[in-house]
Amino acid sequence: MEVLEVKNVKCGGCVDAIKNGLAELEGIDVINVDISTAKLEFESDGSTPLNTVKEKLDKLGYPAN
Repeated sequence: MEVLEVKNVKCGGCVDAIKNGLAELEGIDVINVDISTAKLEFESDGSTPLNTVKEKLDKLGYPAN
């Protein structure tokens, strides 16, 4: 399980945008976003590098560190 802190997460629409965006990436599964802590948790089979996930989040408007 990977855990990232994401910025700009304010509502359920933000959560949906992140989940839908990451679901487009190969090998990403079980995506959970906690609005109150701004934490993103997801499972990866390793076929998509973490850097690619972070780039996707940036493009969606939710930069991660």
